[in-house]
Amino acid sequence: MIYTGNLSSAHVLVVDDDQEISNLLSDKLRSYGYEVSTADDSKSAIEMVKTHGYDLILCDLYLHGITGLQFAKTVNRIHPHVPVIMITAFGDINASREALAAGASDFLTKPIEMLKLPIVIENNLQRKEVEAKRLSDERADVLFKAIKALAAAIDAKSSYTISRSANMAELCLEIGREMGFTEDRLNTLELAAYIHDVGKISTPDSVLAKTGKLSDDEWVDILKHPGMGADFLAGIDELAEVAAIVRHHHEHVDGSGYPDGLMGDAIPLLARVLSIADSYEAMISERPYRSAMTWHNALQEICKNSGKQFDPDVVEATVRVIERKQGGQDQQKAA
Repeated sequence: MIYTGNLSSAHVLVVDDDQEISNLLSDKLRSYGYEVSTADDSKSAIEMVKTHGYDLILCDLYLHGITGLQFAKTVNRIHPHVPVIMITAFGDINASREALAAGASDFLTKPIEMLKLPIVIENNLQRKEVEAKRLSDERADVLFKAIKALAAAIDAKSSYTISRSANMAELCLEIGREMGFTEDRLNTLELAAYIHDVGKISTPDSVLAKTGKLSDDEWVDILKHPGMGADFLAGIDELAEVAAIVRHHHEHVDGSGYPDGLMGDAIPLLARVLSIADSYEAMISERPYRSAMTWHNALQEICKNSGKQFDPDVVEATVRVIERKQGGQDQQKAA
């Protein structure tokens, strides 16, 4: 369940190895209308983050296994837009500072004042929403022009990718409109589509243009590009959501993708859209190692992988878009 601005729709993950505190927090949060999941160690919590979409995470600083600080860093790397509130000991100012430096968005001190708990959570959820919309028209225009220029540079690294980012962006927007996305989400999706392969700047040209089978080392270079692309964008606060989409556009809904092996709705929805558009455009494009597929065959391949590689809802929307678009073009050719 994804947070929509209403308290009752927020899904909170509580991570604490003290069962008594975990139960107390969970019961109190549910009484305020939140949906709550729990984990008693950081390892299982990371697996939950990879398989479910959470709107906010409450985490104790001291956990068995990796510490709460390490957990916050991991979550911030995978889902930089998800607020992590760290629970620290009373008066431990240094720990609180370390938590914020590690990527936590806020902290609570023990003993927790339960009446203030929903206020802190709601403030962080609202801050998340505000930050997602923080781009002013002027800054958005400048960023968009810079991203389009960068995308053109990436496309130019390989002759067969010329204009591919623009084609992908157009298809992403058509799918997004078919799914009823808001203008804000469409703008974010368009930015991500243009810059999704920014990590390939560091991939050797010889690997990108190779016509034969890639070696193991060359595959490693390819597998690195989503994470490296997200890292390039991570320093720009306004592009935190775009960075997450770029990082996860090669994840599969069955967990077999990369770089983090996320599953289902743990993969950002816009990344799931980008994944299908990326695959479709790749299949209908000429490559050094194969001929282009027909749009019919490309759609068949996408449908065959629905529920495995691709989100079934996004597949259905994509099929409607492509059939409507290509069907119209075929009719024009016949006429």
